[in-house]
Amino acid sequence: MQPVLKLSLLPSGHSHQVDHGSYKVLLTNVDGVVYAVESKCSHFGLPLKDAALSGHRLRCPFHHACFDVRDGRQLEAPGLDGLLTFTTEVKNGEIWVSDDPSPASKLSFAPASAPKENTHYDYAIVGGGIAAANAVEGIRETDETGSIVLLTRESLPPYDRTHVSKALLDGNKEVDDLPLRPADFYTEHGVDLRTNSIVSEVNVEQNTISILGGQFLTYGKVLLASGGTPRHLDVPGNSLGGVFLMRRAQDAEAVREKVTKGSNVVIIGAGFIGLEAAMSLGKQGGSITVVSPETTLFVKVFGEEVGRYIQQLHENEGVKFELGRRIKELHGEQNITAVELDDGRTLDAEVVLVGIGVEPETSYLVGLAADKDGGISVNNHLEAGMAKVYAAGDIARYPDREGAARIEHWKVAAQQGRVAGRNMAGNREAYTMIPFFWTNQQGVNLRYIGHGTDYDKIVYDGTPGEGPFLAFYTKGEHVQAVLGVKRDKDVAAIGELIFAGKMVDFDDLVGADWNSLL
Repeated sequence: MQPVLKLSLLPSGHSHQVDHGSYKVLLTNVDGVVYAVESKCSHFGLPLKDAALSGHRLRCPFHHACFDVRDGRQLEAPGLDGLLTFTTEVKNGEIWVSDDPSPASKLSFAPASAPKENTHYDYAIVGGGIAAANAVEGIRETDETGSIVLLTRESLPPYDRTHVSKALLDGNKEVDDLPLRPADFYTEHGVDLRTNSIVSEVNVEQNTISILGGQFLTYGKVLLASGGTPRHLDVPGNSLGGVFLMRRAQDAEAVREKVTKGSNVVIIGAGFIGLEAAMSLGKQGGSITVVSPETTLFVKVFGEEVGRYIQQLHENEGVKFELGRRIKELHGEQNITAVELDDGRTLDAEVVLVGIGVEPETSYLVGLAADKDGGISVNNHLEAGMAKVYAAGDIARYPDREGAARIEHWKVAAQQGRVAGRNMAGNREAYTMIPFFWTNQQGVNLRYIGHGTDYDKIVYDGTPGEGPFLAFYTKGEHVQAVLGVKRDKDVAAIGELIFAGKMVDFDDLVGADWNSLL
C-alpha cells in the first residue's frame, strides 16, 4: 500500500483522481468511507474524473455507464464489465491504496459448452444487437449452466452499432473491430451463437422458433430483441446501384468503398444516423447534400434554436441542405446518377444513402399481438404480456416516468437486455433507468437525459452556438428531459438527480451548481 492523498482533500460526497503506479485511480468518499476504483470507464475506456457521484453510484460523464464504487459492479449500460477496485485504508489522516487492483467481477464459465445444433434451449434470444448481448450477460449472472441460443441474421457476433455511422464509415475502424465480445466468449459461456440465422416465426403459444432454411427449435423462455428494419424509400429508381440503406456494419463498409474525394453523395433523411453519416462521409472527401421534409432539423425533439445550431455545425463543414423537400425519383441506368426533388430540381449523385428511420421488426410473431407501430408492450419487468416471453430494445414499449415509451437508443436497449436476461433467469428486477442518448455532430457531442414527450417550454442555460449550454424541456414546471453541449459533468449530475427524484425546482434551473446538489 502507498499513501496517495490527504483525507482532508476528499470530503464526504466528493471524488478525486490520483496517479497510482501505472493506474489512474478515482477515490470517492461516501459517508466517511473511502473507496477506490480505476478511473477508466469499461465502455470506451474514458476517464471518470468528472463522473457524478450520488451515494455509491458513479455515472460516467460521457456515455452514462453507472457503477457501484464499493465493488466496481456495473449498474447501468453501456459497456459490459465493471471496474477494477483497490483496497483502501486511512492512516494518520492519509488515504492509502493497495498497489494491485482486484479484477472486476467476471461471469463464470459454463461447465460445458452448449452442444451445437441442439433443438431445445432453456433460453432463446431472437436478435443480435446490444440488447441480445446484454441478455446473455444477465442470464449468466444468475444461471451459470442453462442452455442459451442466440439467433442473429448478421454474420458477426453482437457488435457496437454506434460505430457504423461514425468510425466505420469514416475509415477509423474495420468490421472486425466491432464485436462487443469475440465469438469464443459465447462458446466459453455455453451459448450457441447462430449467425446468418433469419427467424421466420416465433410461436409464443407453442414455444417454438422456425429458422429460414428449415431449422426448428423449442425453448423454455424467449427474449424478443429483434430491433428495427430500415424503412425503404418508395420512389422510382430505389433499386439502382449506389443506393444504400444504413443499418448493418456491411452497409457502412459498402458505402465507404464508393465515396472518394469529390464524390457527390445525397443523404435522404436528417435524423441522427443521416447526419452522423454526413459528417463521416465528408471526412472521406464526399460532397454531401442532405434532403429532408423537415424545415428545421430535430425540431420536435430539440426545438428550433438547437436545430438551427446543429445545421450550422454541418454547414460550417461544407454540408449542403435541401430542407422542406421530398424525393420524387432516383435517376440512372444501372447506377444512380441523379436525385430528383419534388420541386423538379435534380441533384447529381454517385451515392445515395437512405436514412429515414426504422420500423420494429416483429413480423415473425405468432400468438402475440403487436402495437399499431409494430412494437411490443411490456411491463416494468420487460415481460410481454404472457409467461416466458420478454422483449427489449427498439421493439419494447415500456412504462417510463413520462408515460409508455418505445425508445430506439443504444443505452436503453443495452440496459433492457441486461435486466430482461436477469429476469428470465429468475430475478424480479424492475427496469428503472432514465433514458439517455448521445450523438456526435461534426465533432460536437450532444448528450440528452430523460424523455421529452410533450414538453411545452424550453429553458436555456447558455445559448446554442455561443458556447456551452443546457436546454431543459419542461411541461409546466416539470423537467422531462435535458440536453447538454460541453456540459458533460452537469448532465451526468442531472441524470443522478432525476434518478433519485431530487431534481431542483423549476425556478432554480438556470445557473444551478449541479454537482453540489448530489
